[in-house]
Amino acid sequence: MTQITREEILAEFQSLTLMDDSYMRLFFTDNIPCVQLVLRIIMNKDDLIVKSAKVQQVMRSADTSRYVRLDVYAVDSENKHYDIEVQNDSLGASPQRARYNSAMIDANILKTGELYSLLKERESIVIFITDNDVLGDDEPIYMIERVITKNGKKFNDGTHIVYVNSSKQDTSTALGKLMHDFKCAKADDMFYAVLSDKARTLKGSVKGDDKNMSLLGRMEEEAELRGEARGKAIGETIGKAKGETKASENIALNLIKAGKLALDEIANVCSLTLQRVQELAKTAS
Repeated sequence: MTQITREEILAEFQSLTLMDDSYMRLFFTDNIPCVQLVLRIIMNKDDLIVKSAKVQQVMRSADTSRYVRLDVYAVDSENKHYDIEVQNDSLGASPQRARYNSAMIDANILKTGELYSLLKERESIVIFITDNDVLGDDEPIYMIERVITKNGKKFNDGTHIVYVNSSKQDTSTALGKLMHDFKCAKADDMFYAVLSDKARTLKGSVKGDDKNMSLLGRMEEEAELRGEARGKAIGETIGKAKGETKASENIALNLIKAGKLALDEIANVCSLTLQRVQELAKTAS
């Protein structure tokens, strides 16, 4: 089994982008300025102020309910609550998951005894940044609201779902530049300084003083698992091949004992070499 070296892991780390879950979470940990930039651009609100931002925030409405782990959970100065999810798999960004995440946020916004009317001041926004155009209308961004179907008026319940299509990278727009940066591995190629500075710090420190090695450690573990899985697969393949070869040899031996076919014909029928069939013939005599 080929051993995966630390140098290969470091090279892989340098190739990661904000579309890679583990790197994205490391990137936004304790990083309000970058979260704020992302939300300002996506929500098209230059004065948006982020008060708090957490990664891997777990939410559950009851002990028996399925919990959610939000990639980035942020709250702004207007008490709006945001869930930012990066999804490379379209199934992970389904409308049903958006609905569930939204429900979990709402279930955790109100405390026992608080009035439902307070939700008017505590809007929830679920944002999926997707690798491809999940909704299929070739738009760079989809803003989704509940509406009254008869007249098209907004229902104004305070819930919002946003899909950002990172495959659209029109760098003449702020959103296009942001999506470019989300898929950019090199800090020097990024448009936004606050993002490139953080990327440069993270990827530079990994080479140096090991300041941010938690992700690297996980990558090494994952690489070892991949190596183990590869070794197991190879072993299973070899074992299967050996089993198939043994079965073919048993059939060949029976045909030799029957004496109805020439040795070269037996070799052809059993997918064995003539030399191996001749060796089997010697043991049968």
